[in-house]
Amino acid sequence: MVNRILVDFKATARMFFRSKSAIFWTLAFPIILMVIFGAIFSGLGEATYSLYIQDKDGTQTSQQFIEALKQTGALNVVMVDPNIDADQYIKDNSLTTFMIIPLGFQEAVISGGTQNVTLDLRLDQTSTSAGVVSGIVGSVAEAWNLQIAHAVPTIFIHVGGIISDGFNFIDFFLPGVIGLTIMTSAVNYMVSINTRYRNAGMFAKFTTTPFKRIDFLLSRMLWQLVVTAMSVAAILLVGVGLFGVNVNLDAISILLLIFGSVLFSAMGMAMARFIKEEETAETAAAAVTFPMMFLAGSFFPLESMPSYLQTFAQVLPLTYLNDGLRDSMIYGNYESALFNLGVVAVIAVVLMVFAVAVTRWKTD
Repeated sequence: MVNRILVDFKATARMFFRSKSAIFWTLAFPIILMVIFGAIFSGLGEATYSLYIQDKDGTQTSQQFIEALKQTGALNVVMVDPNIDADQYIKDNSLTTFMIIPLGFQEAVISGGTQNVTLDLRLDQTSTSAGVVSGIVGSVAEAWNLQIAHAVPTIFIHVGGIISDGFNFIDFFLPGVIGLTIMTSAVNYMVSINTRYRNAGMFAKFTTTPFKRIDFLLSRMLWQLVVTAMSVAAILLVGVGLFGVNVNLDAISILLLIFGSVLFSAMGMAMARFIKEEETAETAAAAVTFPMMFLAGSFFPLESMPSYLQTFAQVLPLTYLNDGLRDSMIYGNYESALFNLGVVAVIAVVLMVFAVAVTRWKTD
């Protein structure tokens, strides 16, 4: 009996180690997840958060207060021209944090408690950094009240929202879900279908017909557009029906969906050129899509990640698709949305050309 068990055990072990997909999901996948989330969360304590400040007081005291914020080490302070329109600047740059130091700040601080001043802190409440930034500014203001104003409440903070009323976190989260759905669906499908057709000899048969590689790519992209439409409709239906989602699906958003689908379809076809075995297709697709899913801002704001991950995110196509969808669907920042659309469109065209160029229908 023991011999029979050992024989079957050894056979099972051999089958396991011969299966690249089994090895990936059992060993490599957990390691990848640990590395990704470890890199994200291990740096949260050292993360810095951007805070745009418009100093309308322009005095030595207001500068000292700004310096105190910088010295916390948790804020990356960006100064804004005191003469510009704050609301328009926030919209044009899709900001999540903004603070206005009003005229009269110095006068109130040195008044000995006879006057007070209110800082206008505007935060995107859908961002996970909102509470952190509010807490930091509040702590510095409290310290100033204790040390400079001798415990007399002088500096107050008014916290307002950046995203207009009616928007909540699910509205901010939804574009990221749409982006990652487009990516995973297109890449997985194109890698799988290309590998299967090649191994089944379908591509070799296509060479005897007028059907060209570009025809195949375009036909599959067209199908993926249909799949994208169905996926987006389902996501919006659930969002509206269950969570009262409030987004603006305009022409720019639709173009982003189209070019995003084209981009990741072309990426999947290009990847398939270098995948020989059908059983490894899913594994290869996952190895590319999973890191991008978590590092491109689909679930976590980029500003909450360590700086080196933020830099890495800038080379990921999904980052621009997610940002573009949020700019057009949530913020109404069409200038930034058009920029992201342009990046997605250019990458899509480049990947299309590359995919057609490297794809071979004859056996290597």
